[in-house]
Amino acid sequence: MLLSPWVSLSEEEFVKAITEKGQPYYGCVVNGGDLFELGQEKLCWRLQTLVATDYDACDVPVMEMAQRYEKRGLKPFLAHHSFSHNPESGLHNYRLIWRCQCDLNLDYEQVRSAIKKLASFSGGKADAKCQNPTRLWQSTNSGAVFYHPDAPHLDLRSLAS
Repeated sequence: MLLSPWVSLSEEEFVKAITEKGQPYYGCVVNGGDLFELGQEKLCWRLQTLVATDYDACDVPVMEMAQRYEKRGLKPFLAHHSFSHNPESGLHNYRLIWRCQCDLNLDYEQVRSAIKKLASFSGGKADAKCQNPTRLWQSTNSGAVFYHPDAPHLDLRSLAS
């Protein structure tokens, strides 16, 4: 969900919006309420559509990290560098993103558990502060590192158990 007035976008348009136009986005659908009121996220969260793992000042390049997940059968569908990425530093700032199977029977805590488990596969490299299902993600205008429209949708239920 883009942080803007409601619009209908194709997946390709969404990818361009967050990787070329710097459009912030949510990975969930909410039912009213204010996500920025501390502690209210659980009350307005309804469904997860995307999850991401975030890497700041990471010594593992984005493609290598994506391959680690792919070897586990968890192929990300999209990756992009974050605004703070500085290739000259020798460290990497990026985000890996997965589409999710839409499961209306999952609750907030199950999704949160699945995101934490997904992040744990990074070997401690994923940012622990970025594991909230209702997180507002800042994006980039530097383009996608990769976009795999054929990547399978992530089964959060299997990760949460």
